[in-house]
Amino acid sequence: MHACRQPMEGQLSKYTNVMKGWQYRWFVLNPELGRLEYFEKEEHKKLQKPSRGNVMLAGAVICPSDEDSQTFIVNAVNGEVYRLKALDARERQHWVNRLRATAEYHGDFMVSLIGWLVFKLCG
Repeated sequence: MHACRQPMEGQLSKYTNVMKGWQYRWFVLNPELGRLEYFEKEEHKKLQKPSRGNVMLAGAVICPSDEDSQTFIVNAVNGEVYRLKALDARERQHWVNRLRATAEYHGDFMVSLIGWLVFKLCG
């Protein structure tokens, strides 16, 4: 399996709201499904507890933030926005690269699928 197609896991901080601020969460990238999901703790994932949330990455826009060298933004197609913070700039870049590759792969797949469906339906 190509390195960009392998799952990736790690701790990131997720900005929840003004009252709670940043919360540590355990994130799991599944490139095959095009999904990023998060758990309250790594142990919850290991115990197969339900995730706290997830985002489908097809068509998502992932951008490093200007606020510091660790924060990045995931803008999902459904309008959800995730502010995430890595441990350092290097880790942020690694997550951004992997998330972008997954979003692009699944975005291209959806465009191809829609084109195939239009061809089949319209002749």
